[in-house]
Amino acid sequence: MEDTKAPIGAPAPGQAAQQPQQIQIQLDATNRETVYVNFTKAHLTNDEVYLDVGNFSQMMTGAGAVEPVALTHRLIMNFYTAKRLAELLRAAVANHEQMFGAVELDPQRRLRQPPQRPAGT
Repeated sequence: MEDTKAPIGAPAPGQAAQQPQQIQIQLDATNRETVYVNFTKAHLTNDEVYLDVGNFSQMMTGAGAVEPVALTHRLIMNFYTAKRLAELLRAAVANHEQMFGAVELDPQRRLRQPPQRPAGT
């Protein structure tokens, strides 16, 4: 007799495919903190993604030295959560760019080119 295995979540042989069951998750934001970040650094392990986030003021201190980046929080997540976050952020940036034009990552190009608004806005 041959041993057959179905992928996790696939219907067993002879069963009709069913819609995935929706789970309602309640959110409690009473202890949520809000922080502004404009700097992030990622570290990876086999199981997790570590995101260190913080604020880079770009302030000059004495003798031409730049103030260091203040890393304030570390987010640790598995790769499933990281992928969901990546998709959420990709969609948010695409929506923003559709409304306001491309987000330029190169600071030198941002300084030379004013933001372009889409036609009709």
